[in-house]
This record gives sequence, structure tokens and C-alpha cells, in this order.
Amino acid sequence: MGECNVLIVGGGLAGFSAAKRLTELGVRDVVLIERMSGEHYEHYHHICGQAISEHMSAMCQIDDSSTICKIDALRMECCGTEIRIPVKGRIIDRVKLLGSMRGRTDARVVKDSVLSVRKDGDSFVVACTGGEYRCRYLIGADGAFSVVRKCLFGTEPDIRMPLVNNVVRADGESGAILFHVQPDTGGRYRWDFPIGDGLRSIGYINGAYEQEGPVDKGIRFAVIGRMGKVTEGNCCLAGDSAFMANAICYGGIGISLLAGRRAAEAIAKGDLRGYQKWYDGDTAFNPHFRQAVDTFSTWDESQFADSIAPFRKGYSLLRGGYAILRRPRWANVYFSIWMAVRRGW
Repeated sequence: MGECNVLIVGGGLAGFSAAKRLTELGVRDVVLIERMSGEHYEHYHHICGQAISEHMSAMCQIDDSSTICKIDALRMECCGTEIRIPVKGRIIDRVKLLGSMRGRTDARVVKDSVLSVRKDGDSFVVACTGGEYRCRYLIGADGAFSVVRKCLFGTEPDIRMPLVNNVVRADGESGAILFHVQPDTGGRYRWDFPIGDGLRSIGYINGAYEQEGPVDKGIRFAVIGRMGKVTEGNCCLAGDSAFMANAICYGGIGISLLAGRRAAEAIAKGDLRGYQKWYDGDTAFNPHFRQAVDTFSTWDESQFADSIAPFRKGYSLLRGGYAILRRPRWANVYFSIWMAVRRGW
């Protein structure tokens, strides 16, 4: 049986963010287990999300080395009206960012698949296809179908959505992310943004749309829910394993990177209660996002058209305030979408 101080399950953004931060803080004897490698690993992360706000980039100390292009606006199209919201962000080369973080950690990376996890006294035993590991601290960063969550927390997401991402050769605006909202799908949207070299990422919930002629294509899952507890003794969950993606825009890159950092910082202090406190208090996990989705998912086309009517002449905070005053029953929808634009990706 292998033994280590900290074991990280999952080599995605949350996992490598935690590993990198642990190294920066002087925490040693760290093992990271990742089931994929090579082309399979790179392809999976190539067809995942690539957009992150400048706010989250700064919080996570992401430099420009993995940046493909900068974003200065989000464009939302619905019922014939387009809203352009100024916001700073970037499109990143996700594989390059992961490689950069891996190169800046002294964690030992092991290719293996985790089968089960159990608590054994003050430590955890992680059973893999290649053997077992015993660790003092455990970070579950193993995604939507987290084994760590299943074995130690017993929590399942409220919603598990298959998202289709297409890489398409097409022209389009280089500095904006487009959201095409369709009322007949309960407010589900199609995203469209540049990823460099004349290519664009176009994606949607599986079944809501169909894209012709993709250069590449893949499916990943977004999980929506509320964990309540994200720690269990010296174990914590980070990223998709804890349903951290935003319920409105499905953005998960920034919060996964930040969660990995916060988990590492709590472990370096020897007390994961600080990580739970961060989760309980951060606005990123406020239930108003999910409540807004529950509201607009029941709207018909006339309600979508009415909700967007105040912005027909463009977006501004003043028009947002006017919309809330004239349509107070939808105040949480307006506020939550505004917060998702600012903090949800």
C-alpha cells in the first residue's frame, strides 16, 4: 500500500490547481491520481469549456501564457433582441494551462483509476486498479461522476446535463462570447466563441440543437446542485465533484481553479473548516442562481420577450434597475443573470 500526506483524485483544473498551490505553500508528499493520459486526456480537455472572466483569472493568478484571445463583452440574443454586456475575460488553451500547472508542482502524478474510497481512523484508503493508497488529506477533484463524493458524501446532483461541444471552422466576432437563448427549450442556450486559428467553439445541451460540419466534437457533463457539506474530516471536494459550476451559464473553469487553491490553503493550515466556511459564504454558491433557473425554465415565449423588452435599446445598469422596478416578480432572474455574468465563469 502506498502512503502519502495529501492525495488528489482528478487531474483537471481543480486537481492541478490544488497541487500547484500545495507546492507553493511548501506542502510535500503529494500524490495526484488521474485516469486519462496522452491524446485521450488532451482531447477531453480540448472540448471542455475554455472561457474565464478576468475577475476569476486574477483571483486564481492565471497569467497570459495560456490565453488564446481576450474577451470584452458577452452578447445575449433572445426573441429578436440582442443585449451586449461589457465584461472582461479570456479564452484559454485549457490543455496548455493544465500543462503549465503540472510543470509547477512537485506532486507525483500517477495514471490510475479510483474504484472506491473509505475512511480508516484518521486517514483515508483509496482503492485503485493498480493498488491502494493511504493518505492523511484527500481532495476529491474527480468531476461530475466523483467516486470520492459517492463513497464519502453520498450526494448526487439535482441535474446532470450532457453538454455537446463542437469545434467549427467559421468566421465571427473575435472579442465576444455569444449566447443564443431559445424560449422553446426553457431558456437553454447555445454558446459561440472564438478559439483561435479560424475556429470557434459552439455548444449546447445535448438534444437542444444540432451543429453541422464540426471539425471536432465531444460531450461532457455539467452537474447542478447544492452540496451543503463539502468537507468530511480531512477530505474535501472541489470543482464539478461538488457541483460548483454556475447554474445559469454552466461556467466552471474559474471556480474550479479557485476551489483547488482554497482547498490547498486550508490543508496547509491543517484545518479544512476554513474551506467549508469559504464555500458557505462565497456568492458563487448562492442558491439564487438555481432559483432563477427554476423560474425562467417555466416561461413561455411571451414571458421571455417581456423580460428582455427593457433592454431593446441596449444594456445599462439603469435599464436593469428599471426592469426590476417594472417586473419585481422577476427581480431575482435579472439580478442572478447579472451576477453570473460578473462571477459565474
